[in-house]
Amino acid sequence: MERIVLEMDGATAKVWRSLPAEGRKRLSTRVFGALFRGELYPTGTEQLELAIELAEDGVASDIISKLTRLEPEMFEAFLQK
Repeated sequence: MERIVLEMDGATAKVWRSLPAEGRKRLSTRVFGALFRGELYPTGTEQLELAIELAEDGVASDIISKLTRLEPEMFEAFLQK
């Protein structure tokens, strides 16, 4: 079992805090599961920004592609050499 820390502010944090602890746990588990199965992913600018950030953090291109549904050529061109 892994524990994670989520950083939220504003309206997002307010909604999150309004959920009961078990609800937050269930929602987190489902969201991360869907994300890692490639069923939930960002779109548009967020999609490309996430891919670039993950690549800069050293995440493998195949994992980034699975999480963002972008081919490596789409985000590798934006990486600083």
